[in-house]
Amino acid sequence: MDTVLVGIGGADSGRTAADTAAALIDAGADTAQPWLVASTPAAVDEPLEHLAGRRLVIDADLAGLQLILSRLLRKGLLGSVETAVLPRDRLGYLDRIGVPRRPADQIRVAVQGRPRLIGVVKDDSGGLCVEQATVGPWPNRPDRVTTGTPTMPVVTRSGWWLRAVVDDQLLCDGVAHGVSMRRLGTEELEATVRLGRWRTKTLRGRSLQLACDEALITQDGVGRERPRGKRTFWSEPKLWRLCL
Repeated sequence: MDTVLVGIGGADSGRTAADTAAALIDAGADTAQPWLVASTPAAVDEPLEHLAGRRLVIDADLAGLQLILSRLLRKGLLGSVETAVLPRDRLGYLDRIGVPRRPADQIRVAVQGRPRLIGVVKDDSGGLCVEQATVGPWPNRPDRVTTGTPTMPVVTRSGWWLRAVVDDQLLCDGVAHGVSMRRLGTEELEATVRLGRWRTKTLRGRSLQLACDEALITQDGVGRERPRGKRTFWSEPKLWRLCL
C-alpha cells in the first residue's frame, strides 16, 4: 500500500509530518510520501497531482479537510481516489460513520481500512460541507431594509428575513436570527432555525433550500467572502471514497 500524506498548516495534532509518515510505515504502508501545505487551493492541488493510484491520507482540522475534499470534487476525484482521515478536530459525523477517535487506531485504519463510498452535503455553488453550515445576517447590515421598484410597492421591514424549506416542509418564512445545518448520517441532514432568543424549530430531511436577506454563509468553519441571498444544500449519499 503506497500512501501520500497531506497535512495542512502546523502540527496541531502534536505530531510532525515525519512522525506520521513513520507511523503509517509501521502500520503496514509500503511508502508514505509526506506533504505539508498551506491552506490555499493552489497549495493543496500540488500533492493531488502526485497521487497516481496512491491512497491519500489527510491530516487536517475540519476547515482543512473541507478544502482538500472540495479540490478533489472539482477535479472529479472525490469518488475514485481512496482517502483516509486523521482528524485534528472531534467531528460528530466522522464519529458516527466509524472513524476512530484514538490516533493509533486512525493510523491503522488509514493503512488497513477498506474504502467505501459515504455521503457528503453538496451546495449549488459547487462546494461541499463535511460537518455543518450556518447562515445568518451579513455583519453590519442595516436593521431596516427597504425593497421595491418604481412599478412595485415599496416595503420596509425590520430584522433579517429568511425562507427555509427542508424537502417539502416549510421551516421558516419570516424574521429569524439565523439557521444552521448539520450532517446526521450518510443520507440525512438536520436544519435548525433560531426564531428568537429561546425559540428554535428543527426539521430533518435530504435537502435545505434557503432564500434570505444578505447573509454570511459559513461552511465547516469557513465563511464566504461576499454576502449571499440564496443557497441550496442537499445530501449526496455516496460521493466520497473513505477508508473505514
